[in-house]
Amino acid sequence: MRAATRLFKHTPLIKFVGGPHTAPKNVSHAAKAHPMAPNGELPGSGSSGSSAGASYFNKNPVEPQNGEFFSRSQLSSRFRYKAPKEEEIDNVITGGAALVF
Repeated sequence: MRAATRLFKHTPLIKFVGGPHTAPKNVSHAAKAHPMAPNGELPGSGSSGSSAGASYFNKNPVEPQNGEFFSRSQLSSRFRYKAPKEEEIDNVITGGAALVF
């Protein structure tokens, strides 16, 4: 049976339309400024003083509105994550094999 299947030519099931698409030869891969970049600056070359070791400072910090919270730790204890019980930890470790309903 294998010998017979080797005689047939492989034909792919997917038909691609339009033939192979080759990359144009005249495309430049040099870094360019984004059209909306301020003053046409390149990424990483800005004069804002940003460097790899500089820390980021937000000039416009966002403060939560009344009734909004950014972290669960700011909520009351009933909304915080509860630590798993020892029984639950054992069930997860054993894969629930000892779990009987």
